[in-house]
Amino acid sequence: MKKLIYILSIIISTISYAQQQDAEIWQTYRIKSLKGKTQEFEKAVSKKTRMFNKSPQDAIFTFKVVDGQDQGMYERVVGFKNWTWFNRSNQKEMDYWMKNVDPLIESQTGWIVWERIKEYSHNWNPGNAPSKHQLRRSRMVKPSGYSDFLIVHERMKKVYDKYGYKGIKGLFRCVSGGSEQMFLIVSPFNEYGENAGFEKSDKNTAELYNEMFGDNAWQKDILKYNSSLVDWGRSAERLTIVKSMSSQN
Repeated sequence: MKKLIYILSIIISTISYAQQQDAEIWQTYRIKSLKGKTQEFEKAVSKKTRMFNKSPQDAIFTFKVVDGQDQGMYERVVGFKNWTWFNRSNQKEMDYWMKNVDPLIESQTGWIVWERIKEYSHNWNPGNAPSKHQLRRSRMVKPSGYSDFLIVHERMKKVYDKYGYKGIKGLFRCVSGGSEQMFLIVSPFNEYGENAGFEKSDKNTAELYNEMFGDNAWQKDILKYNSSLVDWGRSAERLTIVKSMSSQN
């Protein structure tokens, strides 16, 4: 009975994320520049960013997708916001974009709104400068699979805290603009081949997970985790920051 109550509490909390006043909200959308106009597009976005996105309150960052079906597209990212941020007026900024940037765009997606699941993220701090690269892993979770999916992330967070994981992890759930079954696992890094590791152990995550939660706990939980995903429910891609098109703060 206790296990059932625990699982139900996780499911209910994930469903109610979007209603929380203290939710940390992020937005992303992607743009493809007109063929032959890439440099002109980058300059226009850079100028707009310098004009309208100079403070932490209105900061925006631009990444370029380096592989996958969206390779070559730009992604604009706004983060560390709450729901009241959507009440602001930015008509002047929008007018400037439509006049100076929009004519250089071939196609674009709509905005996707995410909530960062803070209790299962690690070292994701507003004071940190954006890392040079990101590994993005998308997971589409079955409606019946939330508990098995989230328990692994909860336990990994406990391992990270106890042994001092030096890397960064952000776990996000889509709350608008896409499927509410979609999660993102974001791993920022600065150099390819770097191994974040742990401050207090030379062992890997699976070994430490088993030490904390019992023999073969990792293997058992990962089997359930994998079963919690829809058949086509996992993908990965890499992105690199474009500093000239990002806020400098």
